[in-house]
Order: sequence, then C-alpha cells, then structure tokens
Amino acid sequence: MAVKQGNTALRDLAGGGSRILWDTPFTRSECTLPTHGLIWMDSPEGLLRQIEAKITAGFSVIKMKVGALPLARELELLALIRESYPPAQIELRLDANGAFDPAAALATLEQLAFFDVAFLEQPIAAGHWPLSAELCRHSPIPIALDEELIPVADAETRGALLDTIRPQHLVVKPALLGGFAAAEAWIADAEARGIQWWTNSLLESNIGLNAICQWTAALGESGGDAPGRERVHGLGTGGLFTNNFPSPIRLAGSRLVYDRDLAWNLPSPPHA
Repeated sequence: MAVKQGNTALRDLAGGGSRILWDTPFTRSECTLPTHGLIWMDSPEGLLRQIEAKITAGFSVIKMKVGALPLARELELLALIRESYPPAQIELRLDANGAFDPAAALATLEQLAFFDVAFLEQPIAAGHWPLSAELCRHSPIPIALDEELIPVADAETRGALLDTIRPQHLVVKPALLGGFAAAEAWIADAEARGIQWWTNSLLESNIGLNAICQWTAALGESGGDAPGRERVHGLGTGGLFTNNFPSPIRLAGSRLVYDRDLAWNLPSPPHA
C-alpha cells in the first residue's frame, strides 16, 4: 500500500517539474476520484438549497457539520433533509469537530442515529481516550476520529490510541498529521485493526490539493467498505476558494478529474 512518498517538491523536481508526482491512471486521465459534498450550516432553506445543488451535480455522499446549533434545531434540520433525501438517495456523514458535551454525547448520538448516519467524526474534544472508547463501543452511529490524531507523533502512541479507543473509522488529513508518511502510518495501523479510513483535504490551494489527490489515487484504494463500492474521500475543498491557482485538477460533478489538457498557471517568481 505504501506509495514511496517523500518531499513533493523533490518528487516534482525528479519528474522534470511536470507536477506529476505519481504516475497513476488518475494522472493519466484514465479514471477519476469521487468525493463527498460538503454542506455548511445554514438556514433550513439554505441547507436544502445546498444539498439540492449537490444532488443535481451528482453527489451521493453528503457531509454536514453539526454541534454548532442547539440539538433540537439540528434534529429539525436533519429531519427536513431526510424527508427530501432518504438513505437510498444519499449517504449522510456528520462532523461534530469535538463540539458535543461529553456528558451528553451518547444521548446525542442516539438521537442522531434516527437519520441513518454513515458515521460521525469526532463527537467530543480530543484527549479523552477512555470516554471516546466508551462512545465507540456503545454509539449506534459508527465513530470516526479526526482531530484526535493530530497530536500523535510516534508509532507507540498511535498504536495505543487505536487499541484504546477502537474507532470504526479514521479521517486522515496529511496536512495536519505531518505529511504523507505519517498519514500512511495511520492507514497501515488502521487496516491492521480492521478500521475503515478516508483521506480528506483541508483548505489547501490547488497546489496542495494536487498532491493529496495524486497520493490518494496512488494508494490504489478504489474499494470502499463493501465489495463493489468506491471509497468516497473528502477532496473537494478546492471549490471553496474564490480564487485559486488554475491547474489540471477540476471538479466534474462529484468527481475530481486530472485534465491533462488544462495547464498550470502559476505566477512567475520575482527576480532577485
């Protein structure tokens, strides 16, 4: 599974400055990468408009932030969403960013489970391993760790965290974990324990997104959590920018394309 990562600038230099970091079917424009559609908190009407736009574009996996509004309000919004978009139409992923009250987290998860949630990221703040382990054991919604991974910098602690908490999923963000080598170490340890994993971009420009998409494609993980299912990662954040570096990476519906007919358009470095 290892893709012989390394410094991306040096990889690019070795490849003649083509910005092809890994030669894969993706960078040869022979296949595309599916990504989930990210929905930001909004009014009920705004949420439904966002989701309708994602569905129209072809997204079948939607990720929503939760924990910012009172629980009763968020339950109302999720009910509205599920009335219009049942589980057979969209897979729903939620991300709490550690916002749940630890004392009420399990009860909150039990109420959210009514909406057929595929998994929920980081229900409580990082650093509470025993409580996170309890939630992973008892939650009716599979739990994914995200922020919990960031401070871990060595193999022993990484293994201890996974063995203690035993999450069902990991959300792997190379930009926050120390790069591709660290991300691959998390993936290897997750697979050894039967834990699902997903790669996510953060808020990189197209330069960083180019590297993360190529790396994800190079992992060779087209399979998802069931035979015949694609693994749908979270790599569509480049579309959040009002300006960006033009690049061959573009979003076509719900899929990322490496379009070899599109050129990079980077500013020239200033003269010394």
